[in-house]
Amino acid sequence: MNRWVWIASVLVFVLFVYLTKGVLLPFIAGLAIAYFLDPVADALEMRKVPRGMAAAIVIALFFFIIIGVLLAFWPVLQSQLAAVAKTLPNTLASFKPWLNQVMANLMDNYGVDFGADADSMLANLSSGLLSQGREAAAGALKGGLAFFNILTLILISPVVAFYLLRDWDLIIAKLDSWLPSKGGNIVREQAKKIDSVLAGFVRGQLLVSTIMGVLYGVGWALTGLDFAIVLGVLAGVMSFVPFVGALFAAIVAVAMAIGQWGFDPMQIALVVGVFFVVQTIESAFLTPRLVGERVGLHPVWVLFAVFAGGEVMGFVGVLVAVPATAAIAVLVRYWIERYLEHYQDKPIISHDSNDDTETETNEIAAPDDSEVLQS
Repeated sequence: MNRWVWIASVLVFVLFVYLTKGVLLPFIAGLAIAYFLDPVADALEMRKVPRGMAAAIVIALFFFIIIGVLLAFWPVLQSQLAAVAKTLPNTLASFKPWLNQVMANLMDNYGVDFGADADSMLANLSSGLLSQGREAAAGALKGGLAFFNILTLILISPVVAFYLLRDWDLIIAKLDSWLPSKGGNIVREQAKKIDSVLAGFVRGQLLVSTIMGVLYGVGWALTGLDFAIVLGVLAGVMSFVPFVGALFAAIVAVAMAIGQWGFDPMQIALVVGVFFVVQTIESAFLTPRLVGERVGLHPVWVLFAVFAGGEVMGFVGVLVAVPATAAIAVLVRYWIERYLEHYQDKPIISHDSNDDTETETNEIAAPDDSEVLQS
């Protein structure tokens, strides 16, 4: 009976989240902020600062820093975005000689007729990219970033974050009191593992993405590439999706380099070199130090989770995809461990071919690594 109650509760919760996804963004943002800043508030509380005051100080400093960074970089970012929109047709036009040559070779060698010249194809591509960009912006405004929703995100998220951060320990204690005496320790153990995974991956990946965005922006700026700040921000944001996001940003950077310098092998090599250097730093130093192998989330699963979350719940789904996947991964590992323990400890029933008697034999355990090394 309890099993069906739990299943029904989970289904009702999932349905509730799906039906209210349009208004969840400020609440999820507030919850995430409170979760990330709870260690800072705990540190202030240990220094005899009242919990309410500690929560107010932490939340105020957090939003002041965010607003300060946005105000500092927004003019440069806005000007570069406007310049990108103007430069895109010229960048695509620089591909015209190369595209004409490729089309001529395909026509001569394989008889492939595209039915259009390079000029019309590039014009269609340029207009298509710009129109899709406008549609994406309009869709974002309609789907979750309209003026009212921006206002609620700015005003409601800090309020939600403050109250959750102030009462975080009380909420955790209340949830803990609801756990049954039988099996409660298992739930607490898995909850601690989920917290460790979330802290290790989300916080670490945010630091990695920020550092990579700065490295990309500085590196491409040193090469003389135009719009290096925009490209660095793009690479940093998209690097939350392992490798694929940064690779997309690198392709855009190479296209911008071709539009700026033409097919100059030295300049293009410098732009590509920045990509490989930053990727090497990320894989050899940043991810092992800031994220760590203990998280146990394969990049393919992260990529799938982000796309699946976006497909099911839009922008909100993208935000919750990775944390949800991390929590599900912990639970899946737990059930796999229980499954293996069940079948490894279960005695094997062997049937004697000479008579109808059955004998039980214990499964021979495989030697552990230490025994193998000693032998």
